[in-house]
Amino acid sequence: MVKFYPVVKLNEPSLLAVWKGQGFDCIVVRLQDVISLRTGKPNKTFYQIKECGGVHNFLDFDGKIILSLIMKDELLPKFDEVRYSELINTLNPDLFTTVDAETYEHEFYTSKNEVKRSSIETLKLIKLCPNSKPIGQVKGSSKKHLYSHIQLLKSIGITDFVFHVGDFFRNGSPNMISKAKDYSLFIKKHVDSLILYGMGCQKRLLEFSFADAYVTFNHFVKAVNGKKYAGPCEYNYGGGYKPEVVKDNLTQIVKNMSKTNYQKKLIKGGVCPWEAVTEEKERAMLAQSAIMKEE
Repeated sequence: MVKFYPVVKLNEPSLLAVWKGQGFDCIVVRLQDVISLRTGKPNKTFYQIKECGGVHNFLDFDGKIILSLIMKDELLPKFDEVRYSELINTLNPDLFTTVDAETYEHEFYTSKNEVKRSSIETLKLIKLCPNSKPIGQVKGSSKKHLYSHIQLLKSIGITDFVFHVGDFFRNGSPNMISKAKDYSLFIKKHVDSLILYGMGCQKRLLEFSFADAYVTFNHFVKAVNGKKYAGPCEYNYGGGYKPEVVKDNLTQIVKNMSKTNYQKKLIKGGVCPWEAVTEEKERAMLAQSAIMKEE
């Protein structure tokens, strides 16, 4: 049975409760939401969480919380293990993904050096965060890279792993989606448990059902782009961003996951482009949300 862990957007008050009542025993929050996307320094949301005594109190949630360190590439140079640990220890999640890295297809040497950097930082980071358990974020631009990184993470006691498939779905390229599946299957053969991060394509849920859990933010992404789910399909609902559509989308994903877990036969789905939320769109959405509150 594949589990589903939704991403909860910490820096948008209107979305802090949309996931409640759905029976989740685990949710995901992003480090990227509690820092400035320009400087990498803590933002006001971080300090609100600090005042509450941690992210569990902030969200009033007793289940497990995974902190994702997956972030925009341009933010990575602004962090080291000390800076990561200060944020992690204040947020106090149950688990955190290991340090992110820039790894791209056909960029072998850059990817190799990035995996090395993230591994060194991860080794230091784990010692600085004794109250939270690491989940190994597997990085690499080839199966050889992936395998080496898996073995390194295993050697320091990591048993649970996560692989970011979201970027492979960008633009709906069949070749890249096929590679995401190939890499994911390869990783799954070498680990005890595997979470697929960014696995939000509703038409391909069965194809990747060998994983143990999916993490997605598509309930929010689709709403920002004016789209709503109807079963595994989506349609343009018209109008601007609406928090209630985020909740409706999340409810539909939960239903889709429930149906998928009853299916026994692996089937092929259609191409489903992955849509990122640009920084400009996110700012516009937050501004519109603020106006709605004032009204």
